[in-house]
Amino acid sequence: MNSENNPLVSVIIPTHNRAELLERALNSVLEQTWENLEIVVVDDASEDYTPELLRKLSEEYDFLKVIRNTSPEKAAASRNIAIKAAKGEFITGLDDDDYWLPERVEYLMGKFEEGFSAVCSYDRMVMDDREVVWKKPSKITLGDLLYYNMVGNQVLTKKEYLQALGGYDEELPSAQDYDLWIRLVQEFGPIRTVIRPLQVVNMEEDRDRITTSDNKMKGYRQCYEKHEHRMSRRHKKYQKYRLKMAADEKVSWVDLFRSVPPKLYIKEITRKLFL
Repeated sequence: MNSENNPLVSVIIPTHNRAELLERALNSVLEQTWENLEIVVVDDASEDYTPELLRKLSEEYDFLKVIRNTSPEKAAASRNIAIKAAKGEFITGLDDDDYWLPERVEYLMGKFEEGFSAVCSYDRMVMDDREVVWKKPSKITLGDLLYYNMVGNQVLTKKEYLQALGGYDEELPSAQDYDLWIRLVQEFGPIRTVIRPLQVVNMEEDRDRITTSDNKMKGYRQCYEKHEHRMSRRHKKYQKYRLKMAADEKVSWVDLFRSVPPKLYIKEITRKLFL
């Protein structure tokens, strides 16, 4: 995949014991309409046939770079390793159990412009019994992000931006993406959204992700505490409400209307009634 007319985009993929799903993810990158790509896979000490799969594919595709951790380093560290190794001016990520539509990189690159720190897209969220399209604001500001992660798990941005921020925070056990997006927007401007679903995200409950569910609450609470100084009183009230919901604590309708900003009423009422 080479082109002198388009900047090189590096696709970073951390993986651990997900060979079958990883192959699907990689195929979705190989099918991209954007021609100038490299793929950087960090194998986080997989014990299945991931090393054999990656060895075979790297022999076939010279733009596939494989790095193997000798012991598990977890997702944030693996992503930082991939960022450091990436040669592209632009970087975008993919989780090994998700996959892309063929036009994803082309559309994201087409929407990137100065004044924005990154670009994301709508996502198609696949759950055990249904699918939904996550529609996001066309422009996501710092004020938006301090309510909750409106971006999702992936963006396309410049490598120099990620380097300037020091990459993902490896001290957080989860919410590393959310933390990075806050810092990215704070430093380099809002995130733009492509108004169409370009990524399929696996939300099946029985699928263990690289960040374990046991660490999820701890990570989000630490992320909140890290950025609390940036938040308004309304942001803090809503963040605390979401933390209670995530911890399966009882939340009354009075709590909802006291803690949720009016623009998010429909979102939270729907979640309370149906989720």
